[in-house]
Amino acid sequence: MKKLLGIAAVAALASAAQADILMTFDEGIFLAVDVVPVGTYYTGVTFGSSTTGSPLVSRNRLLGGYNVSSWPSGNQTGSGEYWVYGDVGVTSALDGSGNDGRITFDNGDATYVEVGYSCNSTFFLEAYDINNNLLDTDSGAANLRFINSNGAGPGTLRVDAPLGQFIKYVIVHDTGNFWVIDNVRTDASGITPAPGAAALLGLGALAAGRRRRA
Repeated sequence: MKKLLGIAAVAALASAAQADILMTFDEGIFLAVDVVPVGTYYTGVTFGSSTTGSPLVSRNRLLGGYNVSSWPSGNQTGSGEYWVYGDVGVTSALDGSGNDGRITFDNGDATYVEVGYSCNSTFFLEAYDINNNLLDTDSGAANLRFINSNGAGPGTLRVDAPLGQFIKYVIVHDTGNFWVIDNVRTDASGITPAPGAAALLGLGALAAGRRRRA
């Protein structure tokens, strides 16, 4: 009996293990409309600005004039300076309000976060816990396609929580608001890759309003 209980406990722990999730932004409304606030598109996580309240927005190289090149499976396509995986990346609102962005996990239980990036200067990824304590940092050099002669596609940064601690949010930033991120990977729980129809409609309306004001 004790042996059976032990096996059940191990199985329960295994089923409760957090699974990795990859947010690529190459889906849904991001493929249909350029410059869409990401916000809460993915249930369980919020993409927003950490200092100004301005949203992080998508940029689709196929629909807009953003300076982007694609890196699918190592093949260079496009003629822009900034690398993204596939067709869509995420950047600041480009309204001059700040050079950083914040990604917050609703359940505050991530043990790691990885971010693909392309930037014109040193780029930083910082992890914080629920009490705003800095847990880990990573940084990478400028890696634009032509200026930095980088033919290797986006760079990758990763932060990890110390054993027994968890990441509530991460901040991405450079020193001049010249960056794009893509392919955000984490094991935070409660994140689902597809929003409801109402969320899609709301994002589309907001994006259309932003375009009319431009």
